Amino acid sequence: MEKNGGRPQRSAESRRRILEATLEIAAERGFEGTTMAQVSERSGLPIGSVYWHFENKDKLFAALLEYCVEAWEGSHHNWTFSPGETPAERLGQTIGVRAIEAAEPANFWRVGLLLALEQRLSGTAARETFLEIRRTRLATMTEWWQLSLPGPVLDRDPGLPLRLAQYAMAMSDGMFISGSANDGWDLAALGEMLARSLNQMAEAAIADASREPSGN
Repeated sequence: MEKNGGRPQRSAESRRRILEATLEIAAERGFEGTTMAQVSERSGLPIGSVYWHFENKDKLFAALLEYCVEAWEGSHHNWTFSPGETPAERLGQTIGVRAIEAAEPANFWRVGLLLALEQRLSGTAARETFLEIRRTRLATMTEWWQLSLPGPVLDRDPGLPLRLAQYAMAMSDGMFISGSANDGWDLAALGEMLARSLNQMAEAAIADASREPSGN
């Protein structure tokens, strides 16, 4: 169990150093290749301090993912979807580089996707934390599409907001993986292309709904 005690400032700094060290090592070696001893050495803190903050590696990784998300949201506070904006207005600012580049994004998503893909880690706190982060993001994006699309579109195709959100997440994942594997890829430009394609899908759905015969 993660613990709190006296000397809060010193404790918070030690916790931050442990999490930053874990992120670095995990990016190099993955979940299974990371050990508490390595984290102790990289952070410069005694092994007892690592275990004082985090009971085991699983809980350490779960806290790491939450730490990365908090940093992401703190540095990109306006990434969230808001009602009243058209898809074109928001997508260009939201999808793309901001959706895949934030506080230590490459390391964070590399670790998270490895956890998600590793079925033998099913049920661990770390894997479940990452999957819950993704579920929350997907729900937020789906809600925004529901608020942004006209009523006739939703009446005609109630599942469209979820599919658009899933498509955006899948393409963002793909851009991250491709960008990590290939130097020189312009992720910002690819993100803009994704935003345009999503907007075109929304516009096509609106046009189709407007052509729907009345009474159907």
